Amino acid sequence: MSRLLGSLVLLLLGARAAHADATVAVAPEEADAVAARLVGQRIELAADRRAIRILDVAGEGAPRVGVVVREGEHLVLVAADGRWRLSGPLARARIAGPGYTVWVIGTIASGDVPTLTVRRLGVLRRPSLARH
Repeated sequence: MSRLLGSLVLLLLGARAAHADATVAVAPEEADAVAARLVGQRIELAADRRAIRILDVAGEGAPRVGVVVREGEHLVLVAADGRWRLSGPLARARIAGPGYTVWVIGTIASGDVPTLTVRRLGVLRRPSLARH
C-alpha cells in the first residue's frame, strides 16, 4: 500500500511540475514592463532577461501562459502545452481579447473541446507588443 501511495504522490508531483513551468518569452528591453505587471506574484527573471517564469499567483500555483485568439465566437488560450476554449465571467474580449498575452488560473474540463474556466487572469502584453 505504501508503495502505491508513493507512486501516486510522484505521479501527482510530476503533473504539478509539468503545469508549473509558466514561462513567457520577453525581449530584454520589455522585461521590466512585463515584470511590473506581476508585482506581488512569485516570479523568476532569467539572467539574460529574455524570459520570466511565473512560479505562483495569489497562492494558487503557476498559471497557464499564452496568447488569446478568436475562433468563431469563442476566445481560446494558445499556450506551449495546449489550447483551451476560455469560459467564465473573465473570458471576455473587453478584459483580454485576441492578441493579448495573458496568464490564467482556472479549472480545465476535458471533452470534445477542452475548456478552461477562468478564475483569475492577468495581462502580460497588449496585442501591439505581442510576439508570435
